[in-house]
Amino acid sequence: MKSQRVIDRLSPLWLGIGISGSLLLLMFLIEMVTGRWAGLLTGGEFDPLARVSEGMLRDTRIAIIHCLVIGYLPAALIYAMRSGRRTVLELQKVLACTPEECEALAKTVRLGTGNLVIIGLAALFVALLIPYIVPPVPEAPWNPANWSPEVAWARILGPFTMVLAWWLGYAIISVSLRMSRIAKSLATIDLLDLSPLAPFTQQGHTNALLLIGSLSIWSLMLIETGFGKLMLVIGGATLAGTVFALLAPVYGVHRRIRKSKAEALAWVNAELAAEQPAFLAPKAGQESGRMSDLVAYRGVVESVHEWPFTLSTYTRVALYLLLPIITWSVGLVAEELLGRVF
Repeated sequence: MKSQRVIDRLSPLWLGIGISGSLLLLMFLIEMVTGRWAGLLTGGEFDPLARVSEGMLRDTRIAIIHCLVIGYLPAALIYAMRSGRRTVLELQKVLACTPEECEALAKTVRLGTGNLVIIGLAALFVALLIPYIVPPVPEAPWNPANWSPEVAWARILGPFTMVLAWWLGYAIISVSLRMSRIAKSLATIDLLDLSPLAPFTQQGHTNALLLIGSLSIWSLMLIETGFGKLMLVIGGATLAGTVFALLAPVYGVHRRIRKSKAEALAWVNAELAAEQPAFLAPKAGQESGRMSDLVAYRGVVESVHEWPFTLSTYTRVALYLLLPIITWSVGLVAEELLGRVF
């Protein structure tokens, strides 16, 4: 419990900046102390005096990407869990629960230790296979004797990034499914005002942004040769996960809206059927205003969207999907500019 309180006080933003910044600073300090900085400035060309090898600049860029990812993933993981708990608390009115009951319900948004271990081991196994998949495949890639200082960063951080990436995926799946199940506890659904259900949609937005944010950093790998097929797999899995992460939190709400809509239409149609004889054969002095009201109400109910998405939802997702493309483009421009400078 004490460790959980410490985690809850951490700022995801500063945690990510602190991890990535510290690793990047350490990496460049090592490069300068070992005299390999000259190799970076000459584009990684072979230089016996600087003791660098061909491809040094490529290995350095890959190491930098790993440093960025290793900071982003734990920050995103913590933010995903906090966002799920915050969503539950924001739903207090529609859940019709006391603050204490909602607080207890929010604490059920958690990750199973056993699942984390199993998923971590599976991710570690996949991470160990990556050097054998990405060309050029080095000889004995896990033998430290074959590592340059730049390659060492990717080899050491690679397994950690894979485990954290899978844990982030597990966290988002877990939070999404929990939100969907919580929708069963909604006291009522007001078809004329779905705004109280906005936290479910917002959770989907958060999930999608966290996944695409990870893909945005990984997309920098496309600047390097040999990562095309791997990034195709990562990109496809991330985009599929993004669709799931966007829809899953609101699926339970979708079912409740559909059920409430069907019940409302059944009621209004029954009332219309009861009013129809009087409407077709009106008596003197009898008003038929209720019939008009019922028809208008039915039209309103029929127009209610069963998925609580608006135009802004689709706009946001479209903008999110542009992030990896923008990041990749910025990376290309930066590489070109640095190449001209050095």
